[in-house]
Amino acid sequence: MSGTSANRSLLTGALLGVATFAVYMIGSNRSFGYDAAATFANFVATPSLWDAFAVRSVIPTIPVTQVAGNDHVLVSLLSHVIYSATGSRNEVVYRLLPAFGGGATVGLSTGVLVRRFGLLAGLCAGLYIATDPLFVDNSRDLRGYSLAALGSVAGTVLLAGPRTRWRLVGYAVVMGLALAAHLFAAVVLLCHLTWILTRRSRAQLVELAPAWIGAALIGLAANASVLVTELVRHGLPPPLFYPTFPRDLLLFLLGAPVLLPVGLWLAVALLGLWVVRKEAWLWAAVGVLALVLGLLWLALQPGFLYPRFFVFLVPALGYLMAAAIARWWVLAPVVALGAAAAIVGQATDYNRDPLALPQAAAAVERIHSSGGRACVIHSDEQVLAGYTTGFTVVTRPDQLADCDAVVVVSWGVDLGLRDEAAREFPKLTTLDAYYPAVVLVR
Repeated sequence: MSGTSANRSLLTGALLGVATFAVYMIGSNRSFGYDAAATFANFVATPSLWDAFAVRSVIPTIPVTQVAGNDHVLVSLLSHVIYSATGSRNEVVYRLLPAFGGGATVGLSTGVLVRRFGLLAGLCAGLYIATDPLFVDNSRDLRGYSLAALGSVAGTVLLAGPRTRWRLVGYAVVMGLALAAHLFAAVVLLCHLTWILTRRSRAQLVELAPAWIGAALIGLAANASVLVTELVRHGLPPPLFYPTFPRDLLLFLLGAPVLLPVGLWLAVALLGLWVVRKEAWLWAAVGVLALVLGLLWLALQPGFLYPRFFVFLVPALGYLMAAAIARWWVLAPVVALGAAAAIVGQATDYNRDPLALPQAAAAVERIHSSGGRACVIHSDEQVLAGYTTGFTVVTRPDQLADCDAVVVVSWGVDLGLRDEAAREFPKLTTLDAYYPAVVLVR
């Protein structure tokens, strides 16, 4: 490849990546979402840096077995460093890292695809990645998904290039950090291993074995406490069959809940699948995904199984779209139209608070400062504690008698206890958010 072409791919990727980061940071002062708020309260805004590894519960009424699975260790650790150094509780500060992961994933993917398939194909694929609602949502809050996706893309690029000693070290570190960001990046590691197995080269297996082992050790070390809590201390919820999971995974990877991009992007991705159908890595990856999805969906049936766990597949689908556009350039407007529709579909709630946590915290503080007792129903404390601790936790109906007000901020509480609180405290004030909170008084 000429220097001009290489510079063009680098510049295109950098520009789209920076633009993606900037757009993802719009509205970054909104409240944390449920999982991000629980992460912040349990693993970030705590006295000890070790809390980032889910070694204990810092909220007395929330056992560590209930929250350990919510810990994305890499983002918790790096965020805790920020908290320890600054004491900041500003949401904007803690959204910088996930948004950087999203922007960098878009930039790196776009640069690689421009180099591989040309400017038009690579740019359109980058637009798909940057605007896909699943990728957008999970790159704009205190979660590790975008960092796992970045590590997966970077690791794949390193594996596909010349294998010097330092590149293999870099590969091990990058994939290890991807696992530390989210354990489901292990699927990418398995895809890499299976792809090399298809080459039937003992020399390559021996060459790459230390890198794979190193990556696995980094990921396991980071997640050791989480794994012990879930697997040994019964931190996993009871099994639950998710009958439509494969369908939902495909739909969300391709634009759901916005309808128009699903049809447009699916058609282009299928054409891309046809274009690269003779490449061995494709069927190695498909085989691994089929095995993992079948094992999770039909055999293990974990209580928590969401399409966002597979967000690293978004750049992979971008590859398929780029391949299709390189063959049939008329598909470029199809992908671009899907991106435009995705942007419009997400615009309404883009800056809206997911939960009314700042407003609820302000209400708690007002009640507390006036000499009253503000109560929250058990489990809401794990999301509200990142904003205030001036409340009393209620776990039984008889405890409501000691409250002057009850603040309900999420759907995760005991519904029977919530309904009893609504009967005893009939005056209701709603606090606006995507999922509104309520303040109940007598």
